[in-house]
Amino acid sequence: MPKYLSTKKGNSRQASLGKKIQWILILGLIAVLLFFVVPRVVSGVVYILWQPFDIVRVWVSESNDSFPQYVRDRAALVEELRSLKAAATTDQGNENTITKLQFENNQLRALLGDVPKERLLARVIARPNELPYDMIMLDRGQEHGVILHSPVFLGRDQLIGVVSDVRLTSALVTLVTTSGFTSTAYVIGPNIYTYAEGMGGGILRVRIPQGIPLKVDDLVVLPAVSVTGVFGAVTEVTTSPTQPEQYGYVTLQTSLQGIQYVSVGTEVIVPQSHDTAKAQINALVQSMLVIDLPPGVLVTPETATSTSSSTLATSTLPST
Repeated sequence: MPKYLSTKKGNSRQASLGKKIQWILILGLIAVLLFFVVPRVVSGVVYILWQPFDIVRVWVSESNDSFPQYVRDRAALVEELRSLKAAATTDQGNENTITKLQFENNQLRALLGDVPKERLLARVIARPNELPYDMIMLDRGQEHGVILHSPVFLGRDQLIGVVSDVRLTSALVTLVTTSGFTSTAYVIGPNIYTYAEGMGGGILRVRIPQGIPLKVDDLVVLPAVSVTGVFGAVTEVTTSPTQPEQYGYVTLQTSLQGIQYVSVGTEVIVPQSHDTAKAQINALVQSMLVIDLPPGVLVTPETATSTSSSTLATSTLPST
C-alpha cells in the first residue's frame, strides 16, 4: 500500500510538471506572435488614422490650388513680418544706444569746457536705488586726487554734495538732498537766508516763516563755497494758516538718474563768511539776465565797428 501511494504521487508530480512546461511553451509562442504581429497591427492602425492628415498636409504644401497657395503665402508673410519686427527691434535698440552715447558725449564735451582746471571730472557709476539714501559713487578716488569732504558740483557751479568716503579708485558722495542733511540756503524772491533740509529722492526743503512771500519758481542758492550757483527752483509750496512756517520744496534741475558726470573740488570745503556769501549772491543776481550767445549774434560797439569796416572795405573794392 505505501508503495502504491508513492508511485501515485510520482506520477502526479510528473503530470503537473508536464502541464507547466506546456503552458510555458504556449505563453512563449503567444509572446513571439505578439512580438511580430502587434507592431504590424499597431503600425497599420496608425497608418490608417494618419493617412487623411498626411494627404491634407501634402495637399497644402504641394498643391497648386488657390487655398493651399493662400495658406503658404500667408505663412511666408507671417514669417517675413516676424523677421522684420525682429530687425526693427534690433535697429531701434541700436538707435537708442547711439542716441544715449551721443548725449553722454555732448554732456562730457560741455563739462570739459565748463569745468575749472582746479577740479576733477568724474563719472557717476552708481546712484540712488543702487545705493542707500541720496548718494552717488564716482569712478575717481585717492589715486586721482579726490580728498575727503571736498565739494561736488553738477556743471560749473551747482553744488550738489560732499565727498563722504574715499577709496583708492572710487569715492562716495553724500548729496545735499539726503534725508537729514542741513545746509544754509538763500532764496531769491523773498531774498532771505534760511536752512535747507534734505528730504531724500532729490528733494530739498526750505522753511520760511508765515507772512514772507514764497512762490513756485523762486530760486534757491547754496552759498557754502566760493563758487555759488543756483541749486534749483521751488516746485511746490505748502502752507497752513495754523502753522508758524511754510515749506518750499526744491528739486534738482537734473534728475538723480540723469546725472552722468560731476566735477570734484580738490580742496576741503571752507565755510564762507556772510560778506563773501553776500557778494557772491549779488554777483549771481546781477548776472541772471546775461545769457551766452553764439559768435556773431551779439552786437556791441566793437562788433559793430568791425562789421562796418569790413562792409566799407568790401564796398570800395574795384569791380572786375
